Amino acid sequence: MMSKIGKCNWLGASLVALALGGCSTSEHVYVDGRCITCINNPLTGEAINHDPEVTGAGDVTGTTPKHTAVNNGVGEFQIESSVDVDTAYARIRSGFSFRSPDNFNDNYRGDKLAQMDAAWHHETTPGAFYRMSDYEDVVVGGSEHEIILKTRIERNGDGSRLAVKFFPLGPAHYDTDAVQTALQQRFETALR
Repeated sequence: MMSKIGKCNWLGASLVALALGGCSTSEHVYVDGRCITCINNPLTGEAINHDPEVTGAGDVTGTTPKHTAVNNGVGEFQIESSVDVDTAYARIRSGFSFRSPDNFNDNYRGDKLAQMDAAWHHETTPGAFYRMSDYEDVVVGGSEHEIILKTRIERNGDGSRLAVKFFPLGPAHYDTDAVQTALQQRFETALR
């Protein structure tokens, strides 16, 4: 049986190895223009996990951030469709990552926790309206961004009306107009 000291040493060594292993890649993370994954020896000042010749002094000191927030990242739009509300719901569910209660197993703790996540919502009144919210990936300019996507599908005569709203997870590192255009195209394609 491992002593408390042995467990602490093992845990500490594992955390250090994990931290240094994660930082030994060529990708560095910048926050407020400062590299937070570039490590220099505190005694000698020599680079440990980066090559200043390759990354350049400017990158190490962090004069330019890797990502910049374009705006707050929140957007919304509406679509009117000739497709009836129930068919619109089915097509949107298959075109996006909206989960229904049927996608969860109540015997699994992880599924119970996922249903308590504030990003997830699923409410249905067949023939009248559907409200859904969940995480979604959207690709803009070759970069994938994770967002929270909310939609309300309601009956509009023989057709349907959709109200869509999206939010970034954390700071927005995308152009809101570009994400909105991409999402609107996906919704319109799913409704065809």
